[in-house]
Amino acid sequence: MSVKFKRNIIVLFTIFISITTMNSCKKKCNCSENYDATRLYDKGDLVLYDGKCWKASSRGRGITPGPWLQDGNDIWKECIE
Repeated sequence: MSVKFKRNIIVLFTIFISITTMNSCKKKCNCSENYDATRLYDKGDLVLYDGKCWKASSRGRGITPGPWLQDGNDIWKECIE
């Protein structure tokens, strides 16, 4: 391989690593939907409820987001960035 080709590979690799790193720093708690008691939520779904972002830890419906393992909540955990 030529020196110029090796430099191009290094530059492309550096750009790839930079883009990957920037995307990994994005916020994980990007709640945009309001909680709906009639909807079936899957693990990983995010909802807004009572001014907080909540993440489903398992599948469920009709369980109101709130403190973990209180008032029947075994699905929702507050999503903290």
